[in-house]
Amino acid sequence: MIDANEFHQLIEGARTYRRYSGEAVEEGVLRELVDAARLSPCGNNMQVLRFRVVSADDAEAAEKVFSHLHWAGALKDWNGPEPGERPGGYVVVCLPAKLVANPIRLIDVGIASQSIVLAAASRGLGACMHKSYDACLGDELGLTDAGYAVAMVIALGPRAEKIVLEPATTDHGLTYWREPDGSHHVPKLVLDDLLV
Repeated sequence: MIDANEFHQLIEGARTYRRYSGEAVEEGVLRELVDAARLSPCGNNMQVLRFRVVSADDAEAAEKVFSHLHWAGALKDWNGPEPGERPGGYVVVCLPAKLVANPIRLIDVGIASQSIVLAAASRGLGACMHKSYDACLGDELGLTDAGYAVAMVIALGPRAEKIVLEPATTDHGLTYWREPDGSHHVPKLVLDDLLV
């Protein structure tokens, strides 16, 4: 069992990373990350989520996923990671198409996705949860024909950017930004601002 400080550090390290080393994440590792989601709680213990893992070792499938993702809406002049900085793999979280708007199942998606991101962080991997992707992604991956809809895409890979957590007291407000040195700055409210 990890202690409270270790867990806090794990949470702090589970930031959104958008640039990676370019090294592939093996399919076996992606499957282990999905196993963390499998063990996570879900509403009514229905276990309706399904997962598609895509390693960058399968270059064609990885390019297919990458080409449909939208990156960092607050960074208007950045279209996503360049070749050599792209994710090493993906976990595509799926729901049965008939449940894609069900609020409880969307909570399940969030819980499972956070479990995957924390499991990735425990391995020193960076992750980026995407809800912004082209609607045709499910078709491209053959999920639509199988009765599933994409609910989240988690990009993963060895980290290749510096993340700096900042107090939310700068001129940026709560909007993240990049410095000229490439460091990515993320403003966070202090604990007392969250308690009501």
